[in-house]
Amino acid sequence: MIVWADKKYINGKIYTIKEEGDCQEAFCVKDGKILAVGTEESLNEIPAKEVIDLQGKTVLPGFIDCHQHALEYARTKMEVDLRFANSKEELLDALRKKAKETKPGMWIKGSGFDHEKFPDKQLPSAEDLDQVSTVHPIVISRYCVHYHVANSLAMEIAKIHDNPSGILREKAVQPVMEAIPDLLPTEEEKKEAMAKAIAEMNSCGITGIHAIEANVTNIKEYLYVYQDLEAEDRLNVRVYFCPDSLPPFGMKTGFGNEKIRYGFYKMFADGSLGPRTAALSKPYSDMPQTSGIMANTPQRLKEMCKKAYDMGLQVGIHAIGDKGIEAAVDAIEECYLKNPRKDPRFRLIHGMCMRPDLIERIEKLPVMIDIQPSFTSNNNIWWSQDRLGKERVKYSYAWRMLMDHGIMLTGSSDTPVENFSPMLGIYSVVYRQDRTGKPEGGWMPEQRVSVYEAISMYTKNAAYASYEEKRKGTIEQGKLADYIILEADPFETKGLALKDIKVLETCLGGKTVFKRER
Repeated sequence: MIVWADKKYINGKIYTIKEEGDCQEAFCVKDGKILAVGTEESLNEIPAKEVIDLQGKTVLPGFIDCHQHALEYARTKMEVDLRFANSKEELLDALRKKAKETKPGMWIKGSGFDHEKFPDKQLPSAEDLDQVSTVHPIVISRYCVHYHVANSLAMEIAKIHDNPSGILREKAVQPVMEAIPDLLPTEEEKKEAMAKAIAEMNSCGITGIHAIEANVTNIKEYLYVYQDLEAEDRLNVRVYFCPDSLPPFGMKTGFGNEKIRYGFYKMFADGSLGPRTAALSKPYSDMPQTSGIMANTPQRLKEMCKKAYDMGLQVGIHAIGDKGIEAAVDAIEECYLKNPRKDPRFRLIHGMCMRPDLIERIEKLPVMIDIQPSFTSNNNIWWSQDRLGKERVKYSYAWRMLMDHGIMLTGSSDTPVENFSPMLGIYSVVYRQDRTGKPEGGWMPEQRVSVYEAISMYTKNAAYASYEEKRKGTIEQGKLADYIILEADPFETKGLALKDIKVLETCLGGKTVFKRER
């Protein structure tokens, strides 16, 4: 019996990512899966309803973003975009413009600023925001979403007293966030905003996301939004849903279907390096009066981890400072070494500020680290050394070192914290330079990785992180037909041009979900 393919792609450079250097000429798709991969000659006997000549173009597996806050990103489209403010005055001007367009009494929310780019590197204050308006409650969030500033009216509404600075770190902002009316109040508005966000992701080659709840700002990823979009055949991405609360019934990791699966249980060890809330074992080099903040006590973290582990859930722990990472590793060891379970695949989220002893402990555990490669192409590379000093920074963002210790890394963006373009992430981890190519030779160049290793973080490693390596992550027979066509070959593209490679087409289950207009 002759099996007809739905599509046959020929005359291409098909990087399967199964192993380094495995490049084929052609592949066939049938019923949403890869039917065959190989040379054109080897696929000659497979007839197809449609034959596509790739004309030498490059094909990769679809990219998977292993840590992002998709619905929060969708909401930021309705906020004042402060990413491009290079001074406090520019930030305030953007808020003034919004205030002129906004009825008195209505909230103004801004996000994405980085005060480290300002000449004086000073955070705005409540007094500054009061100068914008005293009739609008205003709150702005630093791009890391761990540092916030509110004006006097916003704090009055939230019943926050005795905080003249208006600066709110970590969970201190929750009363303010809870007071803000939902910017997407109806189910339909949430769905439309999410569909638009997913379309943007598709344009960057993303076919899978690990959607994480952002409890720092009390913003939820609503599972029903993804379910409704799937029911309407508008969910053009595969979702691994990772809440920060335990399931109310006996659900385990992996429950779901090929479009939506229940993922890991997310918990926090500490805060973030930028606002100096990441928990360090020694004081910050540029602010010796603080060593950061633990989001949960080490004992509480152990209890949370054990409860989720015993329920059969994958565990993901946000940990950035070395003290936070130590508490996370202690919790994982407490669970796993006392009660080994087959293939738990613990997730350490960020894992930024390491120590040699922590690396040695992690390499002995079933732990992978979800990193954000584009952190080494933004302002982080200029202020991280200030925070940590010359010696400690050597073990931070030390991705080559971690890989050499056999620790698996996955690629992610933490959007809306960072741009979700995987090509930007690949450039960042390969060259470790900012978006203008500085510093020459790369920041801590000994920690650079290869293009293949970088792409693997967003494909086969990412699939492994969600227990789906047999379904996706590489272009192989029997796997889901999630793939992208690029305008250039990343293995042959050098320097800044690597981040700018455009995705020409994104296919999910063999269906085109994005196609760039010529």
